[in-house]
Formats: sequence, C-alpha cells, structure tokens
Amino acid sequence: MSVFKRRDSAFYQYAFLFEGKRYRGSTKHKNKKSAGRHENILKEKLANSRSGIVERKQVPVFSAFSAEFLDRVKPELEATSWLRYEVSLRALKEWFDKQCLNEIAADGIERFKEARLKQGLSPSTVNRDLACLRRILSFAVQTDVIGTTPFLARKVRFLSENGRERILNFQEERRYLAVARPVLRDAATLILEMGFRPGEACSIRREDVHLYAIPAFVNIPDGKTKNARRDVPATTLAKEILARRVAQVKGAYLFPLRVGTGYDWSRPMKELHPAHEEALATSGVIPRFQLYDLRHTYGTRAVESGTDPLTLMRLMGHADLKTTMRYVHLSKRHLAEAQVKIERFRAEREIAEAEAQRNQLGVIQ
Repeated sequence: MSVFKRRDSAFYQYAFLFEGKRYRGSTKHKNKKSAGRHENILKEKLANSRSGIVERKQVPVFSAFSAEFLDRVKPELEATSWLRYEVSLRALKEWFDKQCLNEIAADGIERFKEARLKQGLSPSTVNRDLACLRRILSFAVQTDVIGTTPFLARKVRFLSENGRERILNFQEERRYLAVARPVLRDAATLILEMGFRPGEACSIRREDVHLYAIPAFVNIPDGKTKNARRDVPATTLAKEILARRVAQVKGAYLFPLRVGTGYDWSRPMKELHPAHEEALATSGVIPRFQLYDLRHTYGTRAVESGTDPLTLMRLMGHADLKTTMRYVHLSKRHLAEAQVKIERFRAEREIAEAEAQRNQLGVIQ
C-alpha cells in the first residue's frame, strides 16, 4: 500500500507507477484502509482499460433520479409548475418506480398512457404527465446519465387535446372581473388585453414598463424560448392599469409577493389560483375556466379581429407558428364569417364577369 499523508492535507494521497506512467492525487479519504481501497480501485480501472474492458456507468432508477431532478429545478419553477410536477410524479413513480432510466422504453410509456386513460383522466392530464417525464429524461441526457430518450427518438406521441381551450365571451368576462379581487382583476385584464402568460403578468417589473415610449410597451425579458422574450405593445386599458401600478409600486415588482398581512416588493407574486377560484364561485360563470384560458381568449379574439398568425405569434411569444395556428380553428363564428366573405367575393366576381361579357357583346353588335 503506497498511500500517505502530506503535512498540508488531512486526506491520504496515492502515488504509483502503471506502465511507466506515474499517477498521483488525493483519495478524498481520511481513513488509511479506505484510502488503500480507493487506490486499488484506481489500479483495477487502469488495468481494465488497458485490456479493453470499458467500465459501465451505473444508471439510477427513476424514483431516485426524479427526486434529484426536482431539487435541481425547484429554484427555476413557479409555484404552479412545481405543484404540477409533484402531481405528475406521483403517477409516474407508481409506474416507473424501480426502472433504470435507460430501461424506460416507448412501449412502456404507451402502456402508461393507456392505463391513465382507463382511470378516466383527460388527455390534457395525461399529456402533463408525459411532459414531466420528457423533461426528467431530457435532464438525464443533459447530465450525461443516459444517451437518448424515446421522446428524442420521436417514438412517443402526445394525445390530441381538441377543444381543451375555453374561450370567454364578453358577458362572462365582465361578470368575472366585477367580483375579482383588485390584484386578480388587474392581472387578468392585462392577460386579456396583451396576451401575457399568467406568470409573465405576475412578474412584470417597474423597469419593464415603458409607458412613454412610442408606442408604449412592456418588455418580457425572461422565457424558455427566444420568442418568449419580447416587447408587447400596450392597449389603452392596459396602459391605465400599468400607470396606476407603477405609481403605487414600492419595489421592483408591480405585483409583489403577499407575505402575511404585507408584501415583499422584492419578489413577484406566485399564486393567483385561490383568488381565481373565489372569483369563479362568486361570479357563477359556467363552465369554469383556467387562468390560462384568458390568454387563449386573447389569441382567439386577435384572430377574429383579422390579426395574421405570424403577428400573433410575435405578440404571444410562441416558439413556432404551429402553436399559434390552433387559434385560427377555435372559433366557428370566425370560420363562418370567412366563408361568407368567400361567398360574397365569388358572387361579386361572377356578376362583374357577366356584365363585362354583356358590354363586350354590345360593342360587337
């Protein structure tokens, strides 16, 4: 055994020759026997490598790695995202609990989907579970734990969620906002007026609001994609709310975090759902809707007003045009109006051509 201690370190060091090359370093052990075992393991690895034996890295099981994943990403997540991951993980652990990450295959994921649907869960709920699993496995690839995933190999399909979006009419909007608490009313109105994600509306900072620019706009500096980071022009009603909030602000954020009976102005508000549920119950709006449906309502109204999909993609901060295009198909009224326009155009052209032919015959005669 060649381990030894140096005067400037509490850890045992190793130093040995292997095929004419000297290897030395710290064993990271203070116990001499443990340090000796560490040195022997290093020598064995070198011998295996010389013989062409590649040591396989042990792949963790899903339950252990998912816990590590949550610890790593928790600081980046909003409260609602954190809760969503926790709910999805309970279901995922029941199915993939002791499986190693590299053993999670497409056929197993398909069986998981079928089992969840048989439990009576909606496609959107199952898709949230799949999104959670996809992110965990992607994190494993990023950290070199596994090489690829069934999602990266495009072997897993998400379920269709046609009709998931709930679009409010103006009467429902008025009833909801009339009973909403002031903070919720302002945030909800900004979502309806400017198409923000709920988290974007809650995280607006004073420095992000540019009321004296031409045109006035709100800068969204953070987001998962390049398009999510954008400048959004403010409507007249939005400017009124933003101006009032800026005048009242006592810190960085327009919507500060509620702490007890006061506010922490250095942190943004994280949770609107209790106030949202209260407003739904009081307003009696049926069917019920999610906060995110206010953003869907903005997108659908924008399309119905004649906004082209590419412009809407920029305003809403979508990563690609496919996401935006679904708003074109949400409103049957919009599609019906488009048909009327086509019908009117065809009738006008038909009449114009008939008149042109009659005029031409008159000239010839």
